[in-house]
Amino acid sequence: MSRSYSIFLVLLSALGFGSIALFAKIAYASGVSPSALLALRFLLAIVILAPLVWVKRLRLPRGRTLAGFILMGLLYTAQAQSYFNALLYASSGLVGLLLYIYPILVTILAVFLGWEKLDRRMLVLMTLACLGLAITLGGKLQGQPFGIFLGILAAMIYAVYILLGNRLSRDTHPLAATLVILTTAGCSNGAIAIASGATLPASIGGWLAVGAIALFCTAMAIAAFLSGVKQIGASQASIISTLEPIITLTIGVSVLRENASSSQLLGGAMVLLAVILLAQKPASAVRIEDETECLA
Repeated sequence: MSRSYSIFLVLLSALGFGSIALFAKIAYASGVSPSALLALRFLLAIVILAPLVWVKRLRLPRGRTLAGFILMGLLYTAQAQSYFNALLYASSGLVGLLLYIYPILVTILAVFLGWEKLDRRMLVLMTLACLGLAITLGGKLQGQPFGIFLGILAAMIYAVYILLGNRLSRDTHPLAATLVILTTAGCSNGAIAIASGATLPASIGGWLAVGAIALFCTAMAIAAFLSGVKQIGASQASIISTLEPIITLTIGVSVLRENASSSQLLGGAMVLLAVILLAQKPASAVRIEDETECLA
């Protein structure tokens, strides 16, 4: 596989993850509840991924490693619930930008846990990111306070999720680990959907949107990322993935007719610049696992 084709695959995965909000908005318009949408998303993705794991005869994790990936599935459930419910109270562009503060939170937690040292460069970049976030939240936004809270909560949970994935065994194949995580998330979101009396899509367009989230934004995006990252590495792939919130914001403005103020664009650009420069730092004790990078 050529390098240019690998980069294309990572770009394709970014397009998939970045367009989740668009299809979620379409699905919500058809009457589906967030819990039902998430349950269908993960269950359909499992149907696609499970045969692939079986055909490849990949060994599933066991023991404490299995328990760790199950915990990651529960964290992913909480993160997805926060993100998809945030879309009910805030614009897709704002939610996408808020989610992408997670690399900054990962760095902060790593420093707090003693896994990384806070040098001058890191402090400057974190300050830049915090200023960008403050500018973004201080501008004219299409979002209620509860939606902003859920967006930030999704980023916080995702940061913990990534750090946990970094500590688990590297002997497990990414697809096998992903299957365990998605199965846990599917069962958890299914239970939440049943308990909350979730509603299903009431139109063909709603079902097509759910199918697009499961096939294009989840299964295809994961497969494309895992294929591309093998050739270009996780660091460069993570830099390319900073296009995700830009894609989400662009789709929100151009397709969903959402408004984006100049201050929101400036703040978002500051956050993304800090994330890109942080991703270019030398290898350290905290490295984002390939399989956790692809589960946005």
